[in-house]
Amino acid sequence: MFTTLESLNRAVVASPEDHTVRLAYADALDETDDKAAAARAEFIRAQIESKSTGQATQPDPENDRCRDLFETHWLDWWRPVAEAAGLPAPHVPSRRLRDRVARSVRSVVQEEPRPANWPYTHTTSPGNLAVHLAEYGTSIRFDAGFPEEVRFNNLDTPENMPELPHRWGEAMPLVRLAFSHAVTPAQWLRVDGSHLARLPELIFDRLLPDTTMLVVASPNLMALTRLRVNPLATGADGGNTNTVQFLVQSPVWAGLRSLHFTGRLTPNAVHTLANQCNMEHLEELELMIGNPNALERVVSQAINAVIRHFIHTLAFEGNTAIRWADYGPALESLAAAPWVRKLRRLRISSDNPNGLLGVLGDRLYGTAERGADLIPDASVYALVEAMNSPTLERLVLPGSIIGPSVREELMSRLGSRVAFA
Repeated sequence: MFTTLESLNRAVVASPEDHTVRLAYADALDETDDKAAAARAEFIRAQIESKSTGQATQPDPENDRCRDLFETHWLDWWRPVAEAAGLPAPHVPSRRLRDRVARSVRSVVQEEPRPANWPYTHTTSPGNLAVHLAEYGTSIRFDAGFPEEVRFNNLDTPENMPELPHRWGEAMPLVRLAFSHAVTPAQWLRVDGSHLARLPELIFDRLLPDTTMLVVASPNLMALTRLRVNPLATGADGGNTNTVQFLVQSPVWAGLRSLHFTGRLTPNAVHTLANQCNMEHLEELELMIGNPNALERVVSQAINAVIRHFIHTLAFEGNTAIRWADYGPALESLAAAPWVRKLRRLRISSDNPNGLLGVLGDRLYGTAERGADLIPDASVYALVEAMNSPTLERLVLPGSIIGPSVREELMSRLGSRVAFA
């Protein structure tokens, strides 16, 4: 038989985004008349309030109080989560004089002594109250009073240390799972499992095509409603069309509501997105157009340009410039797609570089005279006509590559519903 607190904690884990259950858990904590429990209840309510007002990262007395509470109690709050997830127990330093002397000696002898609560550390920076398994490249962020985001900077197992189990969704209300590195298929299979069955949000900062095929077929991701992904450019043409196709053609997440491409898409990738997307419930789409990974290479290629001064035949394979005009037919494909007409919010950005980076990009990629290359007016109008419905809430377009007369016309038609990035 579970206690009231145990039952409510299980309900919190089972309903990751239901803050009402979390507040009920806080009320139950208050009823225990325990000071530590009261501190946890205060932390839960304060974080939920900050999140609801959008002030979680702003200077605020309430946020300062959250940081103070987390600094004092994080270990007690984390210990039962670690146990439920099958993670290593945090080390608790002994209070005996002999052990304290030994720790002092080790801290002098060792170049990088282990933290007091190894293998865990914690941070209390604004908006990032988190527990870290630093040696495993893993961070767990608290939000709305509970650990709800897991981010992997890598999935390597440190030498002479056990491999981490992956039961995150069974031990915490897992709202967000994020990968900062390029996850291999084998690494994804280690993380994938039934513990992800309630996961609403998934983030890949670098996604490979081979991994994508496994992700979209996972039966454990059917509850997914939000996806943020940077499809890496691995095609022979320097594009990322294959990854985009895998993501939108037949994924298990039929109920996806928000799709955000954080990496640049080629015209072919946008065509593929428009023509092969089968997600009928999509309400929000964000995408960036341009050469995949072009800006990340600008600095290194600037160095190589010095070599080019001496070796004029030096080639940069796969870095052929994409003209903004090439995106005209791609936008027309979006306009013709039935699912696009159902969107409430659409944001298209170009990340068109200015200043030094823009000049370097023009020189290295052979771009035409700056300002001369724009998306054709007719293509922009076609997309706007398709989007202009009573359900449209927000349309954001790349203003620097759209003609000024078109921008004026769209402001007249759509008013506050349109903006230019």
